[in-house]
Amino acid sequence: MAPIDALDLGARTAQLLATGRRVSTYKLAVLNALVQHCLEHPVTDDAPARVPIPDLADRVVEAYWPQVRAFGRVGLLRQNEQAGRGTTVVDTVRELRTLAKRRGLSTPAQLRAAEPATWQRTRRALAIVLAQQPLFALQRSGGREPGVAFLYDDTWLSKKVTVAALDAHAWSVELFPGVSTALRRVAPMLQPVVQQWWVEDVQRMNRDELDVPDLHGFLFGAERTAVARLAPGLREHQDGRCFYCAAPLPAQVHVDHVLPWSRVAIDGVRNLVVADPRCNGDKLASLPALDHVRAALGRPEADLAAIAAPLRWPVETERVRATARSLYGAAPAGTPLWRRAGLYDFLAAGAPVP
Repeated sequence: MAPIDALDLGARTAQLLATGRRVSTYKLAVLNALVQHCLEHPVTDDAPARVPIPDLADRVVEAYWPQVRAFGRVGLLRQNEQAGRGTTVVDTVRELRTLAKRRGLSTPAQLRAAEPATWQRTRRALAIVLAQQPLFALQRSGGREPGVAFLYDDTWLSKKVTVAALDAHAWSVELFPGVSTALRRVAPMLQPVVQQWWVEDVQRMNRDELDVPDLHGFLFGAERTAVARLAPGLREHQDGRCFYCAAPLPAQVHVDHVLPWSRVAIDGVRNLVVADPRCNGDKLASLPALDHVRAALGRPEADLAAIAAPLRWPVETERVRATARSLYGAAPAGTPLWRRAGLYDFLAAGAPVP
């Protein structure tokens, strides 16, 4: 079998999503979750990859978590044109977030640790919904007409897929050989397209209420008020100096995602540092220089765990390490890597990844 061309697969995926009218953002959410899974779980180039649907459910919750907040005076945003026909995925995430707020928790990871039984029950229910709706519809033209499956085998999925069928397939979809690697390689191009369509869908579904320029940031920007709680501990760990330039930190600091949030939505402490506004504002969504990634990964686990524990925050070292390897391993030679304000390195061919 000839190897899959990543650009061709990305174009086919984009063309499929551009066909027809989406009545919800669920297909975009599940595609985003598939890409995230491939980034965090790299496989041999031509190997198939089994993706647990409950894992996708976790990622869908993480994606919708910041989106179920009230959006200014508009309030809660609709993400399903068929709302009112039963509990939606977004309704379920909103209920989880409400529970977290009552418990004094800020993130899905904190709620998962504090309410494991509730989380597992909800996770299972969401996995069934994903199998019946977006995973079944994703490879169908306009979400309805059968197409040629090119991402994963969907012949066993349906709008009425049963628990027995899910059990028979180990509650997983299997990506075709080479698809996981191709999605990983095309992620830097595909993810911004998915996000833009997501924004456009939400604007369309809330047309009467929305007339605002910052919707994209609200939906996909990191939730700064949550990660800001880690700033004091990170500042002390860094001896009051910017992680990137080592200059003394000012009174107002920024908690930054070393691996950019817009590329991989990882809030674990291993991926967080404090930086001065100049460095943070210049780095934005750039991949950082490899030295920065090595430094972030080299911090003692015990130190980060001590920062995380009082807030019941995850550290996620292995998740960050695996994702870093995926991002840099898939990046072509010559990719600009941000070193400091106004200065970039360029990724060398065959450069060892962290």
